[in-house]
Amino acid sequence: MQQLLRNGLLSSLAALAASVGLALLITWPAALDLSGSFLGHPGNDTWNHAWGMWWIQSGMFEAGEVPLRTDLVNHPHGGTLFYIDTFNAVITAPLRVLFDIPTTFNLLVIFSLAWNAFGAWALGRHVLRDDWLAAVPAVVYGTGAHILGQAYNGITESLNTGWLPLYVLALLMTLERPRPLRGLAMGLTLAICALTNFYYGLFGILVSVLVVLHRIITAPRLVRWGPFIGWTVAGAALFSVLVVPVLLRLSASMNAPDAIVTRDPDFVWASLLNHNMTDLVSFFRPGAHYSPDLKALYGEDLLIVTYLGWVAIALAGFALARHRPRREMSLWIWLTAIFLVFSLGPYLHVAGEYLTLSGRRVPLPFLPFFKAFPLFSRISHPFRFVVPATLGLGVLAGFGARALAQRLRQPAPRVALGASALVMAEILLLSPAPWPLPRCEADIPEVYTQAIHEPGAVLDLPITLPNLERAVFLWYQTAHERPGPYGLNDPLPDPLERNPLTWMLIQLEASRALDLPRMMPDLELVMGGRMLRAEGYRYIVVHESLYPDHKRKMVTTLLDTLFGEPVRLEGEAVAVYELVP
Repeated sequence: MQQLLRNGLLSSLAALAASVGLALLITWPAALDLSGSFLGHPGNDTWNHAWGMWWIQSGMFEAGEVPLRTDLVNHPHGGTLFYIDTFNAVITAPLRVLFDIPTTFNLLVIFSLAWNAFGAWALGRHVLRDDWLAAVPAVVYGTGAHILGQAYNGITESLNTGWLPLYVLALLMTLERPRPLRGLAMGLTLAICALTNFYYGLFGILVSVLVVLHRIITAPRLVRWGPFIGWTVAGAALFSVLVVPVLLRLSASMNAPDAIVTRDPDFVWASLLNHNMTDLVSFFRPGAHYSPDLKALYGEDLLIVTYLGWVAIALAGFALARHRPRREMSLWIWLTAIFLVFSLGPYLHVAGEYLTLSGRRVPLPFLPFFKAFPLFSRISHPFRFVVPATLGLGVLAGFGARALAQRLRQPAPRVALGASALVMAEILLLSPAPWPLPRCEADIPEVYTQAIHEPGAVLDLPITLPNLERAVFLWYQTAHERPGPYGLNDPLPDPLERNPLTWMLIQLEASRALDLPRMMPDLELVMGGRMLRAEGYRYIVVHESLYPDHKRKMVTTLLDTLFGEPVRLEGEAVAVYELVP
């Protein structure tokens, strides 16, 4: 027994080390410069998540608690905010003793990707009963194109998929032999799924229903239902203790009168139909093709990636054709098929448009669930259902690798490693997920610390940058620590549209004019400057490199006239104007 435990521990440590190596490959060459940049595209959510990590950890270190309200964004109002990736910000707080924000952020991304592969390996080893064959689901799930797309988007909470296979593993083990520790492991792993990403908590609950129904239908007499139900209830109690307070806090923050982030039903429904729809073809089409193409439709750099991979599909198909008994695979067939259908959203979308019959869109099972259950009515990203589907596909691919090894009369390790290499090569080189992953430069202009000394809010220009790209100003806020007018994922702030000076700046940024108008509303502009000062603004920071030359000249000429010469540092294309009384 001790030898078995020792061998199991050694194989687990080897698998974890291999998973870390896989994550380093996926994110290469980020490991060479962890502090100089952030993993993720600069026009996506990367800046918001870097700021959120800083804000949560600053509140923990300074006030000893996780903050729920901030005056740093949406100036002059501020608001209530539950940062969506609070879990990761909290658990990585100890790293801040040793590292800066970029290093902590990048280590989080790398470890999340490694943990995804390791979680799938642990589940695969249990199901396939082979350490080497388990490498196939580890690679299919750990290098999944969807997760690489989320890393590209900079959405760190969506990278935490490793806990879902560990929860499924705990559930299967509890069904096989109900034990107290197994029931509590179910509750703990499901709680972490929910705390890292509430979508994944919901997925875990749905998987639970599916697994239990499958066992009732296929092998009900193999389960000791009394002990299983008892220890499941104990796990559910642990889950409730850990998750319900956080869920109530999230709900309260989104329903607060000054909520910074909301999810009303109209917004969710519009997102489902116009922004986040999943195209059936996108499961199978390689190359840099996206549906919907958010860049073409809305000018956004966010990528919706649901590509499954033909190598994994071929392995799963070979398993269905050759493997015996098929009943051993039936759970994973169910899991893959059901979650793929749910990932398509409320209506069938094919080749760039909604499929219609008799003039009506073809409804899918997601639609009645969306209308019937409150949790579903908050789901604006149904394509994330591809995560458990990829897990099921990975396990089926593992069965395929076993059947292939038997067919070729080759050792299982050789076939497993070869299949894993093909899966990884296809996803990294042929899938719609970009690789290598882009990075955001983490350098902050020194002028923020050299020229900003007095209390007061900071207005960064340009105002009309796309909101996710403009979020770089939130990252700069971590240096000066003063309020700013911009929110998280929000369009143009209303107070800036109502102010005569900032409205003029908006017009200059948006117009095609090559020079300032000959006649200017001087009094209104002066009053606009005074209004900014009355609202608590002390500095205007112009990022000159973000303007075309003629617009930069117009903006700086206007501000020079109103506020005098700005402060500039040699080597930085940044001008700081002080709004002195």
